[in-house]
Amino acid sequence: MKQTAVALVFALAIVVFAIQNSGNVNVGFLFWRLNCSLALLLIIVLMIGIFTGMLVAASGQRKKNVALRAAEKRVAKLERRLADRQTRETNGK
Repeated sequence: MKQTAVALVFALAIVVFAIQNSGNVNVGFLFWRLNCSLALLLIIVLMIGIFTGMLVAASGQRKKNVALRAAEKRVAKLERRLADRQTRETNGK
């Protein structure tokens, strides 16, 4: 229920934003020229920013996962060595 209320408030904010920013703007980028709604342009730029942020976050998470796997392998190796040493000490006594 709480998520639905938050989603409705967010949707309402988007509608109000789009109504208040419905004017057209001219946008030029390199060789492209575009005339579109300011609200549409800002929403597109927001989506590009979110996507870019997700890519950067995924890259960082991947690096952490690689480091975690290496650490887990090292822990497993050390645990095996410890178990072997404890077995040898028990058999030697």
